[in-house]
Amino acid sequence: MTEAPSRGVSVPSGLDWQVTIADRLVAGGVGVAAYVPDSRLNGVLERLGEHGLPLRSLAREEECVAYASGQRIAGRQPVVLMQSSGVGNALNALGSLAVPYRLGLPLVISMRGTLGERNPSQVPIGRATRSLLDALGVQSFPLHRAEDATAITDGVLGLAFGAQETAAILLGPELGGGREHR
Repeated sequence: MTEAPSRGVSVPSGLDWQVTIADRLVAGGVGVAAYVPDSRLNGVLERLGEHGLPLRSLAREEECVAYASGQRIAGRQPVVLMQSSGVGNALNALGSLAVPYRLGLPLVISMRGTLGERNPSQVPIGRATRSLLDALGVQSFPLHRAEDATAITDGVLGLAFGAQETAAILLGPELGGGREHR
């Protein structure tokens, strides 16, 4: 275990990117997080909790998008965290609410169904995630290297909160922290 930079959150070695993403989300004004649990997101969520952010665990991804949309309409700056397999569930809420009304939601999506995936049921949506988001006009930015976490997170927040465009960080399996180590 290595010690995280500032608040003493303990993260497994090589997973500092989780702390970086959470810290950049907070620095960028995120005040609440809606998520569906996923192991690769645990470190991000733990760090957000250390910052005192309200964390709203929901059963389905479209509920996360709806909750975050309500927060955005109320003047807050939320983030939505989910696994790529849930993007299919979230499409209607994204396409009929977040995107057309320019709510500018930042999404953090843990990728499944890609490099090294052993579960065949994860592959179709994993393969289609970027295309599905593109079809709705949601820009997505793959994160494969920990050293790019700051730039990509800050860029997605700029699009979301500055340009009011929903945008996504796609967390690649190369980062670790998920099922690929089991």
